[in-house]
Amino acid sequence: MFEIERRECKEIKNLKGWRLIYGRRKVGKTYLATRCLEYDDYYLISRTLNIIHENDEISLDEGINKIISLLKGGKKIILDEFQRLPEKYIDLLATAYPNGTLILLASSLGVLSKVVDRNSPLLGYVIPYKMGIIKFSDVLASVKDPYKALLFRDPWIIEHASDWSDVERNPQSFYYITKGLIGEIFQEEDRKLTQTYEAILLEVAGGMWNSSMISAKLQAGMDINPSKASSYLDTLFKMGLIKKIRVYKGGKGSEWYHDLDSPIMSVTFYAEAKYKVSEKGNKIVDLSYPISKELQFSIGEMLAEYYNAELAYVPQGDIDVVLLKKGKPFIAYEVKNKFTEKEARKAIERIKDFGISRAGLVGVLEDPPNSEDSIGPERLIEIAKEIKNRERNKNIREA
Repeated sequence: MFEIERRECKEIKNLKGWRLIYGRRKVGKTYLATRCLEYDDYYLISRTLNIIHENDEISLDEGINKIISLLKGGKKIILDEFQRLPEKYIDLLATAYPNGTLILLASSLGVLSKVVDRNSPLLGYVIPYKMGIIKFSDVLASVKDPYKALLFRDPWIIEHASDWSDVERNPQSFYYITKGLIGEIFQEEDRKLTQTYEAILLEVAGGMWNSSMISAKLQAGMDINPSKASSYLDTLFKMGLIKKIRVYKGGKGSEWYHDLDSPIMSVTFYAEAKYKVSEKGNKIVDLSYPISKELQFSIGEMLAEYYNAELAYVPQGDIDVVLLKKGKPFIAYEVKNKFTEKEARKAIERIKDFGISRAGLVGVLEDPPNSEDSIGPERLIEIAKEIKNRERNKNIREA
């Protein structure tokens, strides 16, 4: 088993005092906190609203009183699944401040209101830190393979698949896993995974990237218009299931491209949208399109981070990666496994014809023909390492 060095490890170490580490389920919060932070004791709030400590299950009253006593004694305590804690116990926890160090972990984005709302007893006591899936550059610097780096951005998949061919051979199984995980995310957010939410996730995975497209596809079977679809997309974004990428239209208007935030979720939901794998079982399916799309966006996110720019989507022109600075295109890339000389020339011409003067090629498996900004597989890994070193130096300065 390999180890992915995540930048969040240094970042959560640098936080002082009481803190809240939150994010959707299965992004590695507990694993990272227990490996990266010094702590004296670990407590978990169960779904039955008891507290699990070591091999014992105790009542909330007993558990919270014990935690308060330990905090007042100067101990460092991790309290996991904090979003499940009833409000009255939050008041009790606040009585221990500023003694000890309380590290709260929460599998919910809505939990933030419990510590930053103006009526929260923890307001001003707890520093919140949001954790998502692993940055593509962090995984690439560790595994040195762009396709495996894409797959392992969701850390839970490491135990179940070694590469994308495992997913293509078992699409039904992986679809059920990701659907179940999404159901858990809804449960922790006190919501229900309704037929409408599931339909929208399937449409987004299938390539319907804005509210108008989604409502047009769903109007026949559901009472949904673009305004309702937009509201659903906003909810999914707030839950950490959807990401938004700015659409560049030459500076005209403001629109967002929507995609599932997790590559493995996006690919398995595409398998269901395209092949109905839940009905047809584990027949081998071709997932090269969604994998390539997700790789394109992950590489774009990494290059945006490298250049301190913003990743944008261009609906016209068939350009894979467009990076903006101050709202204007700074550089654009075509991303392919391999390029012929003819493909490379046409890609550069297409980008420049769109009005972007700086154009590059990204060869995922093979160095592309020379261009002013060619990036091959070795250079991709070097960029990931440069970002990693830059973040490490930044954390050292801030410590």
